[in-house]
Amino acid sequence: MKKSFTGLVFALFISLAWAPGVSATDGHFLHGVGAINSAMGGVGVAGAKDDVLGALYHNPAGLMAFDGHHAALSMELFKPDRTMSSTLTSQQGVVSSGSQQSKSEFVPIPAFGWSSEVIEDKLVIGFGGLGIGGFGVDYRQNNNNPLLGPESMGGFGNVFSNFSLLKVTPAIAFSASEKLWIGLAANIDWASLAVDPFPATSPDGAFYPSATASATTFGFGFQAGLIYKLTQDMNLGLAYTSTQHFNEFTWNSTHADPNAPNFGTHREFSFQLDAPAIIAGGLSLQATDQLFVAADAKYYLYSSTEGFEDSGFGSMGEVKGFGWDDIMVVALGSQFQATDRFSLRAGYNYSDNPIPEENSFFNVSAPAVIQHHLTMGFGFELVDGVDLSAAYYRAFESEVSGPMYNPAYEMGQVGVPGTNVTSSMFEDSFVMQFSFHHH
Repeated sequence: MKKSFTGLVFALFISLAWAPGVSATDGHFLHGVGAINSAMGGVGVAGAKDDVLGALYHNPAGLMAFDGHHAALSMELFKPDRTMSSTLTSQQGVVSSGSQQSKSEFVPIPAFGWSSEVIEDKLVIGFGGLGIGGFGVDYRQNNNNPLLGPESMGGFGNVFSNFSLLKVTPAIAFSASEKLWIGLAANIDWASLAVDPFPATSPDGAFYPSATASATTFGFGFQAGLIYKLTQDMNLGLAYTSTQHFNEFTWNSTHADPNAPNFGTHREFSFQLDAPAIIAGGLSLQATDQLFVAADAKYYLYSSTEGFEDSGFGSMGEVKGFGWDDIMVVALGSQFQATDRFSLRAGYNYSDNPIPEENSFFNVSAPAVIQHHLTMGFGFELVDGVDLSAAYYRAFESEVSGPMYNPAYEMGQVGVPGTNVTSSMFEDSFVMQFSFHHH
């Protein structure tokens, strides 16, 4: 049995590493991980109710709530729906406009977590492998859509991106007093990125190179948190996730302009993309024997994060970055214990849109515009020590719109008159989780 479980965890870890990119919901992060946490709007800073995955994701101090041994295996089927339209008005007043929907399919996002009480009521250790975010689009050439027109006519042709983000997190939590829990976790991050065309390097004449072969890299950071018992039934939680510093993504490609003398020769280029620091606070309340409610607020510091902080064109025609704003996220969640074995969950999650209108053009490949999420789910104890949980959430349609840019027009710092690009998206997701506990 132990070998089988170990093999299952290893298989999940491998599938995490090779899962395609998602278009995540709070910036480029998932709002929650696993069926329990996702169904409750992604709350977990002041304690993840009955959920080791939520504790590992939001605040490692929450591991102190779990006595004995706990494990969880989760699989999410995530389906984003993305559309991009663009408009170009010529000096003669001729309007070219078209819309294109990205190829869309269900994306599997597995996660696993484990915790063990080492010293009763004093010390708990944990470990998790969590798929936590990403972005991606797959727009095919469309002659009616100026941005997706043939490269020979000034368009990009196809636009493709695939970014995946995985966190492996060993964690420890201890009781500093009867009222105070403290948690620490190391974050070992793995990321994969493919982009075509690749604009974050100088073009070859009229063409940007292709980076369709995924480049991978590792990043490192940490997470620290505390949970303080204000009363017997109410907790205050605080958590901080450091900036996750990644090594550069590096690609080997060839020069792309068929009219240039170096066409087809080797070319190497790279891009730095870190993950932002996160400051979070939350409150949780066991309102009655049956009803648990919680609220979180989080602040994501994108504007000071490498790869996200800069925008616009550089002196060589390269795009300097995504140009995202900092965002505030608010989450509300609840769980109602309807019977001894059956519980109902619901929540709401709101995220600021990190993409300012003026940077819409630079984020066609990363349309992280989602703001409103409604979440729901249930849990059922199958047998003693084994629970099945399921969740569904809808991320409602949001969009961002702004001008298109050209490095040859006003040094690329001013939007081209008569142009517009709009990215919109909504999402549906289904999650299933098995939880195991032994006291």
